[in-house]
Amino acid sequence: MEGKSKLTQEEKRLKRIAQLKAMLQQEERKRRTGQLVAFGVYIEEFFKTSDDEAKKRLEESIKKHLSGRNLERALDGIKRLSK
Repeated sequence: MEGKSKLTQEEKRLKRIAQLKAMLQQEERKRRTGQLVAFGVYIEEFFKTSDDEAKKRLEESIKKHLSGRNLERALDGIKRLSK
């Protein structure tokens, strides 16, 4: 056991704090993911029940507020729902 160094109490405490912070961050990501899914479900239902003018406004809003990969994904969703 000579090759292994023992952690001091302070090092153990700091390691535990880092683990707890990582767990908290993971839970916060899970919560945000759930919220995003719920928003997506709402948008799909809204789109399905909207008239053509509302659908057009939604698409224009998406183009105004999103860019890059998010824009591409959102427009793919519009195409899927329009079929």
